[in-house]
Amino acid sequence: MKRKLQKVFRNLWTAVLLCAMVLPVNTVQAAEKEPQSVVATINTYYDGGYSIMGPTTVTIGQMINYYQANQAYPAFYANTDAPNIYVFCMMYMEECNAEGVRAEVAFAQAMKETGFLRYRGDVHIEQFNFAGLGATGNGNPGNSFPTVRMGIRAQVQHLKAYATSEPLNQGVVDPRYSLVNKGSAPYVEWLGKHENPTGIGWATAWGYGNSIVNDYIARMRNYSTYSTWYQGVNYEAVYNPDYYMLHNPDVAAVCGGSSDSLLSHFLNYGMKEGRQGIVYFDVNSYKRRYKDLRMAFGNDLKLYYLHYVYSGQSEHRIASGPVNNFDAITVYNGVDYASVYDYNYYVNKYPDIRAAFGDDDMAVLAHFVNYGMSEGRRGNEAFDINSYRNAYSDLRAAFGMDLKQYYLHYLYAGKSEKRVTSGATELVNPLTVYNGVDYSSVYDYNYYINLYPDIRAAFGNDDRAVLAHFINYGMTEGRRGNATFDVAAYRNKYADLQQAFGNDWKGYYEHYVQYGLAEGR
Repeated sequence: MKRKLQKVFRNLWTAVLLCAMVLPVNTVQAAEKEPQSVVATINTYYDGGYSIMGPTTVTIGQMINYYQANQAYPAFYANTDAPNIYVFCMMYMEECNAEGVRAEVAFAQAMKETGFLRYRGDVHIEQFNFAGLGATGNGNPGNSFPTVRMGIRAQVQHLKAYATSEPLNQGVVDPRYSLVNKGSAPYVEWLGKHENPTGIGWATAWGYGNSIVNDYIARMRNYSTYSTWYQGVNYEAVYNPDYYMLHNPDVAAVCGGSSDSLLSHFLNYGMKEGRQGIVYFDVNSYKRRYKDLRMAFGNDLKLYYLHYVYSGQSEHRIASGPVNNFDAITVYNGVDYASVYDYNYYVNKYPDIRAAFGDDDMAVLAHFVNYGMSEGRRGNEAFDINSYRNAYSDLRAAFGMDLKQYYLHYLYAGKSEKRVTSGATELVNPLTVYNGVDYSSVYDYNYYINLYPDIRAAFGNDDRAVLAHFINYGMTEGRRGNATFDVAAYRNKYADLQQAFGNDWKGYYEHYVQYGLAEGR
């Protein structure tokens, strides 16, 4: 009888305790439909924790900075759907947002489980299993997933299964989803079975959930919210948020409150303006140092930044510091002007060019090609445009005073013909042939310009123009063209010519050139 009373008493006391435990005192969420729900039981005496469900409290920048401070992103992932840490973290953001799970919780758990993706336990990197799903110890590797995203999604779904009884928003990919007692661990701390009031949890290690909160999430929150990543590209080689804000207070005042706004300004405006984004990269130094880049990009400063990000850094190019040996560009629109042009010679000879363009060798070369040659400006020590023109009557006959053509002739033909480019201070073999007719019997360039100062003043040493004047005007005016032919004496001597030409002085010149000389007149 005594034993029966003890058994009744014990059962009654148990019933009282159970009734007390289901009272909704400071509950985190409403009790499940069935009155004996585990969630309803454990919420009665838990006074708070780090909720698995809820809005994410860290930025993608903090996630990236936290990871990179601990480990380099594995090269293994380069050919996966998460080729870099930015995409990896963005996947965590997206998958967690889809289910209402805090991204910092899932990400921190993954870092703890994988040792920052180093995988030194039973689970291997190629499994895309970021939280040891199905790995029960003793060499059991657990579940595998086809992609990074599916592995992350499975982890997030497993967390949501522990955190709440709410259904998933996406199709189930977690193979162990049905095994979880839904809502048995609404707090991160309860993911460890020893800390979970029900004795059921994700892991058996003591303090498992507390470690995620204190050793991972808390530390992640201490990292800067500013990132060097933008739309999947890491700009850390040319950009540091703190440096950019410090040295560009005008930008910091407008964009300093947002990592994306600050970096967006640098990418869309700062680069084009040549603003320095980090101490180690000076776009002007980089541009000045590499001729191949200047030839490719000209003055589009943004392209120099991008080149260093995508290629220059891996090529170990120097990106800052003074440039002592400036290798100036000589190629313009595919033509190499080195045989007639030298940057240093040109800017030193013409201070107006230096004042206008400074050390912009692309602009200086463009000036020489588009203006300097036509103006007869000398481009280097070796090629004297005036000497080249003086020395070759065939070129003067072809080009006259179109000085640019002499430079181009030397580039395309004269150099290979080994023509002399200096030393001729006077015209050699002044022109006497005009429209196929040789007027040397009645004309001499030097005699003509010396006899008539107005002609010298008008045409200088343009022998083609002087000859044209003599033929088109001088002969008609009766001007004397050389020392041996006196047009007045020729007219007076021959009555037949007087009868034929009268006072048409040009007729006497042309008669002598075509007939009189041959007739011995």
